[in-house]
Amino acid sequence: GASDRFVAMAALLTRVSSVPSRTPRAPGPFFHRGATAASVGPSSRRRRACPSKPTKASAEGAASPAAETASDDAADADDDAWGPWDPPLPPLDPHPPILSWYVARDLIEEWGEIANSAEDIVIASLDFDVSTVELRLTEDGVRFPDADPRSPPLVTWPDVVAIARDEKGAYVLREGERAERFQVFSEGTSRAVSLMPSGPGLAPTALIAGFSMHRFGVGVDPMEDTARKIAAVAPIRKGARVLDICTGLAYTASMARERGGDVTTVELDPAMTEMCRMNPHSAALFSGDIRQLYGNAADVVPTLPDDSFDRIIHDPPTFALAGELFSEEFYGHLARILRKKGRLYHYIGDPASKSAGNVARGVVTRLKQAGFGGVAIDYDAHGIVATLDGHVKINGSTKPRGQKYRGKDQL
Repeated sequence: GASDRFVAMAALLTRVSSVPSRTPRAPGPFFHRGATAASVGPSSRRRRACPSKPTKASAEGAASPAAETASDDAADADDDAWGPWDPPLPPLDPHPPILSWYVARDLIEEWGEIANSAEDIVIASLDFDVSTVELRLTEDGVRFPDADPRSPPLVTWPDVVAIARDEKGAYVLREGERAERFQVFSEGTSRAVSLMPSGPGLAPTALIAGFSMHRFGVGVDPMEDTARKIAAVAPIRKGARVLDICTGLAYTASMARERGGDVTTVELDPAMTEMCRMNPHSAALFSGDIRQLYGNAADVVPTLPDDSFDRIIHDPPTFALAGELFSEEFYGHLARILRKKGRLYHYIGDPASKSAGNVARGVVTRLKQAGFGGVAIDYDAHGIVATLDGHVKINGSTKPRGQKYRGKDQL
């Protein structure tokens, strides 16, 4: 009966601590869009792995492979037609099923409730709530309804229980195999990067070195976080040229494209593209509508043409990890490639916090020195909005929540 099933599940909870994941491995050679092993020389097969100062060759004027491909592509930026662009990696087809903790808990609950019922089919999502599928619950695990009942289950109950206990992992399911926590080894950080479920109905974030890529909780999920960044540079009109610096899970690039923008996005770490490939919410990156460039933005942005973007969304790692992306020299290039009536958004973290507040003051000073005439803090978007012409309209809040407006926030 139902009580017996709950007792069995409780016993599993005491025995199962986690689902082991495979040892992270470095990805194979990663080529720029449209390239092949035959067309890319050995010296250009490995991208520079982490945000750092320009290499000696770059400092002496020699362009890096990443900068060369960025420059070649940038020449196309003034063409009237936009795309289609070759995807950075082939899309996964079919996409493997992914089980997250909240779906695993639902399956356990459903298994207990159908004990006295002839119906063993449930509806669940195996792609972070992008779609739903039918699943059959059986004594040894979970199957697709049309699967051979004599074959191994898609996922066993011990694995379901273990996944239900792990709120920071997403697990790939393959019939007859242990569920595997999805993670990719990043050469940039020498650590594993993984997809982290945000909760029912929400897009996942990425977990890098134990830190979430997006802020979520207290009413803000990864897509809401992205929407606030997009709102900071609104409106994005059809055909507007948008530069997204630091692709991540491509939520910003995807949302800017949805608004009608012609989007170019720059990413340092190919491991993040592997994450996007596994994440159904990142599918737009592989649609051919978004142009992907690779390399350190400090090297790529200087190769882009003058006055080539209407909107720039600069979402860098922390100052400690990528200080060159906070430099006056880099801001000067942003001013150079931004069109006269354009807008820049620069993520800095919560401006009301002491650490981000200190960073914000330095950013404001350097942006002004680089040629931005108008600079203002957007507390809703956790960033700074800047323009060249001195007119800044903040679409979000110009003051910390619960505090009165401070004139120095419009700087």
